[in-house]
Amino acid sequence: MTQPTFVHDRPARVGLIGASATGWGRLAHLPAIASIPGLQLTAVSTTRQESARATADEFGVPEAYDSPDALIASDAVDLVVVAVRVEHHHELLHKIARAGKPVYSEWPSGSNLQQTVQLRDAFASAGVPAMTGLQARSTPGMRYIRDLVQGGYVGRVLSTTLVGAAVPWGDVVAPGNAYLQDDALGGTMMTIPFGHSIDGICSVLGEVTSISAMTAIQRPVVRLEGTDNTVQKTTPDQLLISGQLADGVMISAHYRGGRTAGTSLRWEINGTDGTIVVTAQTSLQLSPLKIRGATAGESTLHELEIPASYVRADPSLPYVAATVAEALLVVESDLRHGTRFAPTFDDAVTRKVMLDALRRAADTGITQHLV
Repeated sequence: MTQPTFVHDRPARVGLIGASATGWGRLAHLPAIASIPGLQLTAVSTTRQESARATADEFGVPEAYDSPDALIASDAVDLVVVAVRVEHHHELLHKIARAGKPVYSEWPSGSNLQQTVQLRDAFASAGVPAMTGLQARSTPGMRYIRDLVQGGYVGRVLSTTLVGAAVPWGDVVAPGNAYLQDDALGGTMMTIPFGHSIDGICSVLGEVTSISAMTAIQRPVVRLEGTDNTVQKTTPDQLLISGQLADGVMISAHYRGGRTAGTSLRWEINGTDGTIVVTAQTSLQLSPLKIRGATAGESTLHELEIPASYVRADPSLPYVAATVAEALLVVESDLRHGTRFAPTFDDAVTRKVMLDALRRAADTGITQHLV
């Protein structure tokens, strides 16, 4: 399926909403955008003019705003990148759709399934591309694993297992992350670290077709780091699923909140002819992957180095910025050529449908079938 081409003989001019000095936009998006020849950063916005101007001066950006509306309306912006807290996505993204501008929005694109469907439909009606930041799919490690599986390294895939930990959902949290404890806002352990990781797994092994689940809040009171203040956690910090993927592949996963001296992340793929084991410090898109494997009768795992040919982003970038750059390189190519390889809001809806089924399975105790 193709989408309208966007740029032809010049870089796409990018406006970044969410460019504060300590935010994800500053940490990952700004250096990523600056490293891509096909993108030109022309505008930034934050909630304060002083901080917007400081970021603009640091990165040589012509326009700085304290209002996202002004950035969206700017004639110097072709593509809008949204990197703010998820509860602000719905309103902002509707404004961008009404302005008729393509968007790349950090995941989760909406706070819930209903919002995400509305946003997908709004951009479809506007006839402009809308991409979402499910970055695990485009990292060099995940693309290499996908090729290994498709090339028969493990034979026919039989099962896959994921174990992960998510620091911000323990018993202590940085004050700036207190909002992550509120289930209604949509930025939760289920949607962010688990959502990114399960999306990466599905991009390699196929979509979830049935799911059973249990969730729990084991630490309902969370202390704000450096203070005696506390907040109530209303979102699960324990998540346990089992089910099936396409072609009958069995899946199990357990994500838990808080720091651990044990397994931060381990993902295992087992097949008729081999095994792949992936470990990382956080979710599958946020830290480097260590990949080990055994195939064709081998009894011992050995390291599988990611070939240099899989790395498209500037290797001098910090890992989180390189991850975003890998995703934005696909976005830029799609906009230039009218292709559709970057995850779109259709993909965001697919992932939200799966997470919604997980919630229903946990709430009802009834296995949910997605196809």
